Amino acid sequence: MKKRLFPVLMLVLVLLAFSFSLAQMPQQQMKPEEVKRALNLVSKTEPVPEKYRVGFESITPKDVLSMLNYIASDWMEGRDTGSRGYAIAADYVASLFKMWGIKPGGDKPRAEINIARAMARQDARPAMTMERSYFQEFTLKEVSNVKTTLKVEVTSGSTTRARKFESGIDFMSTLSSQEEISGPVVFVGYGIKEPSIGWDELKGLNLKDKVVLVLSEAPGKDDPKSPFNQKKELKEKYFPQAANLQMMYAMMRGRGRRFNKLDEIYKKGPAAVLVVQNSGKDSDIYNMLTAIQNRQPNDERPIIKRERSRMSIPGARDTMMQMMGLSNVPTLNITREMANLILSNTGKTIDELKQTIESTYKPASRDLPGTRVSISSTADVKLVRTMNVIGYIEGSDPKLKDEYFVVGAHFDHIGKWEDYIFNGSDDNGSGSVGVMAIARAMALNPVKPKRSIVFCLWTGEEKGLLGSRYYVQNPTFPLEKTIGYLNYDMISRPFDKQTIARYSRMLGVKGVEDLVKQIRPAYFVTVNATKDSGFYELQTEMNKYVGLDLFIREPELGEGSGGSDHSSFAAVKKPFVYYMTAMHPDYHQPGDSPDKASGELLSRVIKLGYLTVFAYADK
Repeated sequence: MKKRLFPVLMLVLVLLAFSFSLAQMPQQQMKPEEVKRALNLVSKTEPVPEKYRVGFESITPKDVLSMLNYIASDWMEGRDTGSRGYAIAADYVASLFKMWGIKPGGDKPRAEINIARAMARQDARPAMTMERSYFQEFTLKEVSNVKTTLKVEVTSGSTTRARKFESGIDFMSTLSSQEEISGPVVFVGYGIKEPSIGWDELKGLNLKDKVVLVLSEAPGKDDPKSPFNQKKELKEKYFPQAANLQMMYAMMRGRGRRFNKLDEIYKKGPAAVLVVQNSGKDSDIYNMLTAIQNRQPNDERPIIKRERSRMSIPGARDTMMQMMGLSNVPTLNITREMANLILSNTGKTIDELKQTIESTYKPASRDLPGTRVSISSTADVKLVRTMNVIGYIEGSDPKLKDEYFVVGAHFDHIGKWEDYIFNGSDDNGSGSVGVMAIARAMALNPVKPKRSIVFCLWTGEEKGLLGSRYYVQNPTFPLEKTIGYLNYDMISRPFDKQTIARYSRMLGVKGVEDLVKQIRPAYFVTVNATKDSGFYELQTEMNKYVGLDLFIREPELGEGSGGSDHSSFAAVKKPFVYYMTAMHPDYHQPGDSPDKASGELLSRVIKLGYLTVFAYADK
């Protein structure tokens, strides 16, 4: 769900913030019975069972705010991945874990390090024991200052014409590594394979190692006679801007990645894909590029000029892309001017070919002999050392203690830029405090769950869920014995009346009006609980001891789209429960400070998580 606030991506950030706000809202046109199931409103609480009481009562507004004030203080410098501030904050958590009796759950010291240290001492003392660390350390690759050049070569007879186009001037590049790509070109029209209407523009084409030129969307966008306008589902599928918000809600609610017609092209192994917008003008692209480069300052949102960079897990590119449901095929959006040059040997422009397809509703796909496209990217690259913070409490059952429940939240934020510190109190100091408070509660409680509980604070979430993705690829506790995951992200800021009013309108279906009116903004929490996992039932059972107003969504097992670390566990088919409160204007801004947190709301969300984890791990 979340991206880093780079200057070149300001427009993307605006769209992202809007999408994030949608994540707080239910799908439109819900049925009365769906609303009744999703809403769990509890204003009068019952005494918590004695089994959980000591740990439950240790979670107080005062204690959680005290930890939050330190984690989100200026001394932590915004906890950027790989930074000094992040390391200081990680040491703070490790010291608390040790004081509370939480066992270290990170790396084991490597044998060669023990031998080297023993030799350095030159005495008979034994080498250090193989006790774990509280840190799972690993290396990230940081790429910055990426510059991409696209070269088009067109040969006709004995004449070859060549022209270069530069990223940031002629097109926007999303490449994030040093790459050299070159290949002949194939035009695939709209690139659609839609068996339901007998449409296949890829039939008989060899796209392997070719550069593919394709139009976005589908033919006949504004033509009622278009086969893609005959059915609502096809119209929403191929013309996303014409679709209603229901599709966007479905995507943000954890219903899987949105349909991408390019997936059929990616399956055929192209070297690169060049996309031309179905509608629009080149001037729109250039206007967007200059708007980004020449934006005006905003008094409320500081503009920090900082080189765009990206981080990745070295050697895990294909695995990472697969987990994210993405392709590693370079895909660029290009102008019509560039496309017309590529098509020049055909004697037709991109719009003329587009018109041919839309007038006949037949494919016009073809190889482009004598045409070659080369893509070259340069970048500055360095390695960054960082770590997840991991501790655990051993289960009480002699057999079941070898199974694990993971409690996690991302610990990083976006750092310090010039004179501004982005403290990241709600995002995600609040969730990190949630993990810490549950760890302390479990340690204090005389009764322990049957299974072991692993407490993880992830690094690199703001860079693409890197810490949690690294963990599921390199778990410190067996993934096959991991039974579930709890995720906290942004759990300390209450909803306001305006946002609740939007909820009320969408939930205001006939028959549940009185129920919706009972929602209290100060205690409203959105919950994603994997369907048929038992998490839904636990929310309704345990909330009677906590007193929150919950809206519970139920994604299928394996579905977990969105920008938080539950997605990493969903990708490996682990059931999860994920809590979040309100989106707010301070998201990724210096104003995300701990003085704006609600200690009462934060402590209640943590209490519900504590009871959920305990019961789930104790069954």
